[in-house]
Parts: sequence; structure tokens; C-alpha cells
Amino acid sequence: MKIQRRLYLLRTYVARRIHRHGFGVQSPWAYELVRDVLYEPRAYYAYDDLHLTTDSDRQLWRLRNHFRHEQLHYFGPADAEVFSKYNDIASVADAHTYVIIDGISTTHYALWQTILKDSRATVTFDMGHRALITFDNKRIKQNYIL
Repeated sequence: MKIQRRLYLLRTYVARRIHRHGFGVQSPWAYELVRDVLYEPRAYYAYDDLHLTTDSDRQLWRLRNHFRHEQLHYFGPADAEVFSKYNDIASVADAHTYVIIDGISTTHYALWQTILKDSRATVTFDMGHRALITFDNKRIKQNYIL
């Protein structure tokens, strides 16, 4: 990982810890998503049944469960050509389209910087290692650092 990214993560550590609990998140929709989906502290019934042992796997399952009626696209850290795939999705995206990208602090860092500047991506959630991108043009463009 580049030294600039490490320094950035260190500087934003306090803000991330505060925002993970919903403090500073003004939108009710975003607050509910942060509190009840992204960083839900309680255990779900399916964790043991699905053998979800890591927090990252559990968070991804909660996201898939929450957006089960929406268009949800997932890109892992080893996915190739993510930039072109993202552009294909963003060009036809609507309010019911969501993209999850893993590895934004390592392999997909350049893509993440491009997405933050992209006008099609309205509300983004930077979780340090994973990002959630929404395309609802009724919302104000904003990046939550969690």
C-alpha cells in the first residue's frame, strides 16, 4: 500500500470510528444503512448456517440481503477490468443500482479516486477496504467516510 494511502487512513481513523456509529450522518436513509446494515453489531441467525466467520463476509451478506430486490453488482479485489465494467454499469444505472467494490485501498485505489469525481455516482460510502456506490440522482452527491 502506498505511503500516502496509509497516512490518509491514519488521519481519517477518528472520523471513521465516529461515523461508523452514525454520528455525523445527516440523511435518514444513509443513517439507517450505516447503523442497521453496514455496521450492525448484533448477530444474524444465518451467520452460523452460512459459515460466515469474518466481519467482512458478514457485512457483504447483510448488504446482499438488504439490497436483494435491487441491482447489486460486486467487484472483488482480484477482478480484472473493473474500470470498464463500472463504466458499463454506471452508464445505464438508475436509483435501484448499487455497486460494491472491494480493495479500494489497494488494487482498486485509482478506480476509487475516479469514482469519487464521477458525477453519476451520487452517494458513496468509503469503508476503508470496501466501497458502496449509489446512483440515485435525486440525492445530493456526498461521500461518507466510515
